[in-house]
Amino acid sequence: MDKEQIKEELITPKMKYGEELIGFFQSYSTPSLWWFLLIGPLVYLGTRTYYVAITNLGIHLNKLTFFGKPAIHNYFTWDEIENLKLGKGVITIPLKLKFSSGRKLKLNAQLKGLDKIPKLDEKTNKFLVSKTS
Repeated sequence: MDKEQIKEELITPKMKYGEELIGFFQSYSTPSLWWFLLIGPLVYLGTRTYYVAITNLGIHLNKLTFFGKPAIHNYFTWDEIENLKLGKGVITIPLKLKFSSGRKLKLNAQLKGLDKIPKLDEKTNKFLVSKTS
């Protein structure tokens, strides 16, 4: 899927009335290092890809299956996100989310790559930085 197709099929239909899209990007989560020590290189089969949409009201997380098909959609308002941390990076930026329910999610947001992959742009990055403080 290219950027426009992702926006039209995965993000826009799930937005609520009055919600404004700030930006969206691809990210991924990997299992912890301990899994690598237990099962070796097979741990990379546990890598999950997300399309993250940032809006003025919250965050949409579209989790993809192993084969790249959309499987799960989660929506969190900014009130439900207890803590948001952005790291620094060259190709990806670590993004750590802690929700009020106690759930934690560590993602690596894509900064550089192919043109067809949605990347974290400067506008969305500034918006996220404003939400961290």
